[in-house]
Amino acid sequence: MKRILLVEDGRPFWPRIRDLLRKVNAVVEELPPGAAATPAQAAADLVITGDAGRVAGPAGRRRGPLLVLEKGRAPELVTPREGAEHQVTASSSIDERSFLTLTSRLLGVSERRHFRAVIGVKRARHAHVHMGASREFSLTGLSFSVPADLAVGERVVVSFYVPGARQRVSLESEVARVFPDPEDGAPCYGARFVGLSAAEEDVLRRFVWAER
Repeated sequence: MKRILLVEDGRPFWPRIRDLLRKVNAVVEELPPGAAATPAQAAADLVITGDAGRVAGPAGRRRGPLLVLEKGRAPELVTPREGAEHQVTASSSIDERSFLTLTSRLLGVSERRHFRAVIGVKRARHAHVHMGASREFSLTGLSFSVPADLAVGERVVVSFYVPGARQRVSLESEVARVFPDPEDGAPCYGARFVGLSAAEEDVLRRFVWAER
C-alpha cells in the first residue's frame, strides 16, 4: 500500500486534513511540528506539507509527488510547480471531493487498476458504438484499444460494466494521447474523464481501490 507523509507545522487546518486523509487508500504517517523528516520519510509516495522547504531542503529538490497546502488562496485554485509534474500547491480549505481526487492523482500508481474488459466507445456526433478493450483504469481516465482512428482532443463516450455496479456505466471522455501497443504495435489510446458527477466518482473510487 502507498505511504503518505503528513508534515504538519502547527497551523489550525491540519486536523481537517487528517480527517480527509482517512478516506484515502494509503498509510498515513504524521511528522510533528519541529521534527525533521528522515530520508525514508521524505521518500514517501506522497508528501503533504504547508512548507516545501521542510521536506527536502530547497523547494525544488524533491522529485516525488508533493502537495503544498497554502492558507488564504482560492479553494478551487491548484497550481502545478513549474517543471515538476507531480508537485502542486492547493488551498488549505480545498473541498473534500477535490482533495480526494487530487491526492489520488498525485499518488499515481496507486490510483490505477489493470482491468481487461470489453468496452464500448461512441464518438461524438456518431451513432455507431465501436467495441474495444480496456487496459487500465484510474480515477481520472483509462487506457484502451479500439478499432477506430481517434484523434487527440476528440470527445468520446466510454461505456463498461464495473463489477458490483447494478448497471452499465457510461462516461464522457477526451482522448489525451495515442501510443503503440508494446506487444503488436497497434494504436492504443489514453483518455481522461470529463465532467464526472459525485456518484460516478464514487463508483470509480470503489472499483479502482478494490482489493487486488
